[in-house]
Amino acid sequence: MILPAQAEKLLPHRGQMLLIDSVLTAEDGAGTAQAELSADSIAVGSDGNMLAPFYIELLAQTYAAVCGYQLKSAGLPVPEGFLVGVQKFQITPEYNTRFSSNELLISVQTVGDFDGFAVVEGTVSREGKVLAEGKIKLFVPQDETMTELVALVKSGESAASWQL
Repeated sequence: MILPAQAEKLLPHRGQMLLIDSVLTAEDGAGTAQAELSADSIAVGSDGNMLAPFYIELLAQTYAAVCGYQLKSAGLPVPEGFLVGVQKFQITPEYNTRFSSNELLISVQTVGDFDGFAVVEGTVSREGKVLAEGKIKLFVPQDETMTELVALVKSGESAASWQL
């Protein structure tokens, strides 16, 4: 695959849920993506400003697309992942500022990973100004972990008793 790469080729999201347009860079669990949100996007409120939860979703989609790019480039399948946590996420005062462009640049960097879990730091910026930044936690089930989860679900055990 060649960069930039279309996000729809790297993510399962479609329609209004696909927020990013393309992956611009991808290397060793880090990368950048571009998104251009229109006024009718589900991420944009009636006042024309981006709705706060979608900043988190932009980071998650960017991380997934960057990892998807790296896996597809290596000829490997792209597994589904899950956003499982948000930590120290801040939206800066520029959140309510009007900009001449709707183009967003999203940057992500893996800061830790273990057995299918990843901690990712990221920023969302527009016209060189950081709009939001923080850490998200994601889970990408490995084959053996997914087998364990399916077995636990079938056994009827409570999720509270699961130890992975």
